[in-house]
Amino acid sequence: MKKLVFLIAFIPFFIGAQSVYRFNNYTINNGLSQSSVNTIIQDENSSLWIGTQDGLNRFDGSKFEIFNSDENEGIENPYITSSAKARDGSLCFGTRNGLTIYDLDKESFQTFAPEGNQNLDISSVCVGEGEDIWISTINQGVFKFNLREKNFEKLNWGNSAKDIITLNYFQKSLIIHTGSQELYVHNLEDNNLKRIRTDVLGFDDFSILNVCIASDENVYIGSNYGVFQLDIKSKCLLRKFQNYPVLGTAKIKDICLSQGQWFFASSGNGLYTIDEKGELINSTQDMFQKSALMYNDLNFLFEDRNQKLWIGSERGISSFDPKYSGFIGVGPGANPNKSLPSPNVWAFSEDASAKYLFVGTDLGISRLDRTTGLFNHFNRWNKEAKAGEKEGRFNVLSSYCIDSMTLLVGFEDGLFKLDIKDKTHFSYTRLNYVNPILLTKYNRLYGIESLNQDEYLLATKGAVFLYNLRTGDSKRFEHNINRPNESLSPGVCRVIYKDRKDRIWFATSAGGINLLVKSASGNYKIQPHPINAEIQKSCKDYATVLCDDAAGNLYLGTYGSGMLYVNLQTSEIQKVNKKSGLPNNIIYGILNDGNRIWVSTNKGIASYNPKSKEISSYLEVHGLVSNEFNSNAFFSSSNGELYFGSIYGYNVFRPDALNIADTDQEVIITKFKLNGAWLKPGDKGSPLKMPIAKTKAIELPYTNRSFTIRFQTSDLSNPELTQFKYELVGSGSNERYIENNHEITFNSLSPGQYTLKIYAKLGEGQWSSRPKTLEVSILPPYWGTWWFWTIMALIISIFVFLFFKRRIESERREQVKLEIKVTERTREISNQKTRIEEQSKQLELEKNNVVRQQELLQQEKDNAERWLANALPEEVVRELKVKGKVDANAFDRVSVMFTDVVGFTNISKRMRPSRLVKRLDVLFRRFDEIIQNNDLEKIKTIGDAYMCAGGIPIENSINPMNACIAALQIQDYMSKLKFDAIANHSDYWELRLGIHTGPLVAGIIGDLKLAYDIWGPTVNQAQQMEKYGASGEVTISGTTFTFIEPYFECVHKGKVTIKGGLEVDMYSVLKIKPELSEKGEGLFPNEKFSEIVQLHHFSSIKYYKTEHFVLDYLKKGLSEKLLYHSVHHSIDVVQAVESIALSEGVTDEGLFLLKTAAILHDAGFVKQYENNESIGAEMAAEWLPNYGYTEQHIKTIVELIHVTEIPHRPINKLQEIICDADLDYLGRDDFEEISNRLRLELRGMKKIESDREWDKIQVSFLKKHKYFTKTSIKSRRKKKKENLKVVQKRLEKNEYAD
Repeated sequence: MKKLVFLIAFIPFFIGAQSVYRFNNYTINNGLSQSSVNTIIQDENSSLWIGTQDGLNRFDGSKFEIFNSDENEGIENPYITSSAKARDGSLCFGTRNGLTIYDLDKESFQTFAPEGNQNLDISSVCVGEGEDIWISTINQGVFKFNLREKNFEKLNWGNSAKDIITLNYFQKSLIIHTGSQELYVHNLEDNNLKRIRTDVLGFDDFSILNVCIASDENVYIGSNYGVFQLDIKSKCLLRKFQNYPVLGTAKIKDICLSQGQWFFASSGNGLYTIDEKGELINSTQDMFQKSALMYNDLNFLFEDRNQKLWIGSERGISSFDPKYSGFIGVGPGANPNKSLPSPNVWAFSEDASAKYLFVGTDLGISRLDRTTGLFNHFNRWNKEAKAGEKEGRFNVLSSYCIDSMTLLVGFEDGLFKLDIKDKTHFSYTRLNYVNPILLTKYNRLYGIESLNQDEYLLATKGAVFLYNLRTGDSKRFEHNINRPNESLSPGVCRVIYKDRKDRIWFATSAGGINLLVKSASGNYKIQPHPINAEIQKSCKDYATVLCDDAAGNLYLGTYGSGMLYVNLQTSEIQKVNKKSGLPNNIIYGILNDGNRIWVSTNKGIASYNPKSKEISSYLEVHGLVSNEFNSNAFFSSSNGELYFGSIYGYNVFRPDALNIADTDQEVIITKFKLNGAWLKPGDKGSPLKMPIAKTKAIELPYTNRSFTIRFQTSDLSNPELTQFKYELVGSGSNERYIENNHEITFNSLSPGQYTLKIYAKLGEGQWSSRPKTLEVSILPPYWGTWWFWTIMALIISIFVFLFFKRRIESERREQVKLEIKVTERTREISNQKTRIEEQSKQLELEKNNVVRQQELLQQEKDNAERWLANALPEEVVRELKVKGKVDANAFDRVSVMFTDVVGFTNISKRMRPSRLVKRLDVLFRRFDEIIQNNDLEKIKTIGDAYMCAGGIPIENSINPMNACIAALQIQDYMSKLKFDAIANHSDYWELRLGIHTGPLVAGIIGDLKLAYDIWGPTVNQAQQMEKYGASGEVTISGTTFTFIEPYFECVHKGKVTIKGGLEVDMYSVLKIKPELSEKGEGLFPNEKFSEIVQLHHFSSIKYYKTEHFVLDYLKKGLSEKLLYHSVHHSIDVVQAVESIALSEGVTDEGLFLLKTAAILHDAGFVKQYENNESIGAEMAAEWLPNYGYTEQHIKTIVELIHVTEIPHRPINKLQEIICDADLDYLGRDDFEEISNRLRLELRGMKKIESDREWDKIQVSFLKKHKYFTKTSIKSRRKKKKENLKVVQKRLEKNEYAD
């Protein structure tokens, strides 16, 4: 060991930045009695005893048990100054008033002082030879206390000094440090006293802070000028650790040599460590770091029996494992040179030499110099911030290190080059891999990977780019719907990965994994891998990360389905998820160390062994800075370290050196509770003959068989990782896992013999190989003994014999009496039987009469109910039965239909009444069938007039649509009758039909001839619609039109004046829109009709209010010179987009978004003729929030408006639909008419010079143009080609006037 000390002096000086230790801190908030900790000692049960200025604290790894003079007998003073463990295991504590000794066997305290001495103020305690305890005091010098005799002997050591600061026993000598800063060595054998001179050291204000005996059997002096060694032979001080200047100026309070490492507790500078490599590490206080040292002013160091170190300070105690090589955490802190500037970590990279590690945060790049352990921060500040403010603008999403001074950095707003000149001078330069105008589509840069020295692949929100850093050229790879198998799969590309075979992989949010492929001509393309079909069968979630193994296969992390192992040779896929043992199914990072797969998740880090399939999980209690990690924040360093970034910094570790504690844990029972009190040997009612820790078996009476035991482990340094389980053998129950609970309570155990076994483990380690056992015997109660049950059996036998004897005699007497009664009763029964038979015949006759009467009444009741059901609505009949009457009710929205036969007066003159009525009966029966199928209620018929209504007596919101559907079917029926009549050369009838929707009152009035009727202006307006309508048509009011507009094709017939001088809009309903009807015939609604109705009723979007507002704006604002880009064009595109969308199966809110984008796509023409899409987008953002559109709705609409720019480049289904609708006319019969309007507009705007020039433009455009949707391709492409030929022939003829 002396050689080791000698070698350390010649190792170069170095101080590390981050502490390599993980500290557990305990304060008064954790139960400590007082903050100032003066001493720590460990007893034979492994419990720690902490002495403070206000009492003793016994710590068992879970809680602090406090002992003080107020509550515990034997403690005279609560101020504990020092401690020592005697050779017999007793604990000796120095106090401000005497020596307090704790007897572990009796579990009791006793305080001693010299006879007649009332104030023995002890400063230190140490163990001498045999049973001697040496004591130094502040005011009375030095004493020796004999544990066996319990007496004091004052030492006359040749000096009159009574104020002694510290006292140490070493090699049969006492090392005495006095209050006057003098140091003496007193030899107890020859009574020789030698003063150690400190004045020759060259310091005017030299102060000794502590005297320590290290494990190398040398005496060290901690002072205000570092560390010195006391040479006992030469009686002089030697300077130690001179090659560490920092130690030479530090105030060293304590020194400890443990497992080849030196530890120094300082006053004001925290903990210094010289590790096995000779590197000096400084661990200091940092309130922002979870596992940092609690306080910089330290008092002493204590090494427990498990070689863990405990530190006492003015704020409490800290503990750590000197050999800890687990997870090291780095996060935001008070010292910027030793911490990160913000919590979130998003990316890692390093230079080729691995000297520098680059960390991407919320503010920019931070560089860690691994040789000094210090950070430099290169933050990208917001240039628009006000003076004096510094606010980060964009998060770092990715990074790639070119060299130690140059990085490519991916931000939320694109790619930047970071050039570092020195620690404080640096610059970020934007690199334009795409036209700045399009940057918002491709801005979020998730990954960077090098293809060669000059070219880099960039994974962005909208595509992948191949960017040449030297020339600035770039090539874009994105999804092509026409070549899905030869282009990047759809979705956002968040993953780019180069495997060990230099293959470059990509993963998108909607299309699986892709591979970069080089063609024979040298060109690159990205295409989906064939394995995607198998991946999609196994997992519906998108890939978040890729990692390969030595066989060339892939581990694929997903967002919700755990991890997949994809065998590219066999197409086999294995799932590893929560069911397999992962802590969470959201995977953020995967790293392969060659033996295990390391995974970061939303709930910690896990390691997966591919061979054994074993999974181990690690959380904050294991040393992680956070349980929640970030996507893309993982890195495997060339030096073997693995990094994972989280929401509160990052963790770094070496998998091969990871030693999360897995030692065999010894369990010690420390306390025993019975009848609500913790008992110790000698207490009243205590079954303990010796301390519970040494007790092998206990015996409890039946009346006291509920008890509690408390226990701990021998290792107290990892309380959060300690877990327990127990088994009570003899109870019939299995093992019970109790996690971190240090107590077990047993309630009312049954009499018998039990063996309690308690196991412990640390973290993911193994359970104790030798559990703690305790034999428990529960005695039976007195009624459970054999003699008690023997006496009880004898007594019961006597009682049973006497009982049965009396019972037999009684039964004999009762039998005689019973025979007499039976004879008499038999005669009575015979007489009664005769009378009952006669009465039964009479009752049968009366019963038959009642049954016949009930049958007649039921027939009358059934007839009455059938009449009511036919005459009145079902709900009205039900109300009439219950209440005996029907109240008239008001309804807000009812659609009333009137029909009337045209020319019925003349018809009735020509036709016999019987034939006329018969024909009307046939007609109205068909009407009844139609309205019943469409949920309408027949009101009445008056002559040839037929009236029905929808929305009564049960209100519904779809009655306008039901009424119009029924009306179309009625007129269709009349048309078929007319067609047949004409074919048979017979007469036919025609029908006028009117509908109006509005409020009315419905019910029954009066008592005679009950009839359900309706009243109100709505009835009159419906009759007016019928009156003014044309025969064979369905005429509706403007009010009804507002309800049915989205579903029917209608024609405005003008305005009519009705009663009261009110002008009303009148429309004719032609048919249901083809896309919403069966076979497109317009008579019967299909499933899409119902879906669109649901959409209009339940969507928050108020589309038709939006449409009316925009159309009014366009009518007022568009120039008359715009012959093509007029209101009619916008309406045409809206109609086309609706037709295509419905044919393509779009029946959700996407339909509203398409129609809104269509009505707004040319709104920018109001302000300017060219580049007006952005103006339309601004109008959308301004207007649409007022009509129920969300931010996401508006974002989609803006994208749809922009995609109508020529040339069209849609990337999803909605964009394909609006692009086809915008140029729908190219494949229609009215192509020439619309084309001519556009020609005249362009000539008026001086955009073309001649008609021939226009036709050339048309031919070129028609050749390049293509339709995207299946609907447009099927219905428009053929006609478009015909229109192209017409224009081409016109060019060939060349008969233009200009």
